[in-house]
Amino acid sequence: MSEGNLFLQSLNITAIGMLIVLSFLILLIGMMKVLGILVAWMDKKFPATVTAAAQADGTLLAVAIAAAKRFQGK
Repeated sequence: MSEGNLFLQSLNITAIGMLIVLSFLILLIGMMKVLGILVAWMDKKFPATVTAAAQADGTLLAVAIAAAKRFQGK
């Protein structure tokens, strides 16, 4: 095989590999946009409600943060 032939084959393989990666990234970005639209639609259709247990968790978290700050202050 000549050097020119090997060089053209390497350029061909490089171009094919880069096109495959580029197409995969474009597909990935498109799917992320579609999923973002789907999640926004589902959020409107099924809004999240805050339960009493979640509020209690928030209170416990605030108490834990206050205790940690007081402990670090000593």
